[in-house]
Amino acid sequence: MQSLSSKENFFIGLSLSNSSNCDSSVCVLDRNSKIVFLDKFYFAQDIEYFFDNSPYVSSSVVASSVPYDNSMLDGKWRIHSKNYKALFDYFKVNRNNWTNRVSKRCQELFNKLKSKNIKVVRCDINQLRQSYGLYSHFLSRTSIDCKNLQTSLKIKYNFSQLPENMLPASSLEAIIIAMFAMEYVNNIETSKMFDIDNIPVLSRKMNS
Repeated sequence: MQSLSSKENFFIGLSLSNSSNCDSSVCVLDRNSKIVFLDKFYFAQDIEYFFDNSPYVSSSVVASSVPYDNSMLDGKWRIHSKNYKALFDYFKVNRNNWTNRVSKRCQELFNKLKSKNIKVVRCDINQLRQSYGLYSHFLSRTSIDCKNLQTSLKIKYNFSQLPENMLPASSLEAIIIAMFAMEYVNNIETSKMFDIDNIPVLSRKMNS
């Protein structure tokens, strides 16, 4: 177990979906990398309720994934261009916000946490999985991918308390994000990809 230089006692990972149609999950790790809370939510109000009322939040650092914006568009060229169009501040034609690649869901919550002097960072879950060596050759979030990920977390990262039955994909991702939150405040090497409303979206250095 590495020594921790941070003053925070808890490390919160939020795997955030882009809408209430899919589940989000929150994981809380203590300073011994033990899971003290793990649950899933669907509505933004429930996520906000957790952060407003949980006793862990006041002495924690929060890391949240950035969900992709998959809102429906009304033009075939917009649908196919969304992930490839180079974006500039002076880009004017943005009907239906078609250039938005990431969702700002729960951004007010993150700003409120920052106003309480709680450290908040964002991350990309796919980049984290790669950096921790937890990617697989299976289609993301399929049953076999989740089984592989859960087994890898138990064996490689010593989360022996994980149950035998399969957890939701968002809960497994929340564990990874909470791991990153712990490392972030204990000086893991990161680089900034971009900002969302002055909150950095960070990438983690790949494991050698």
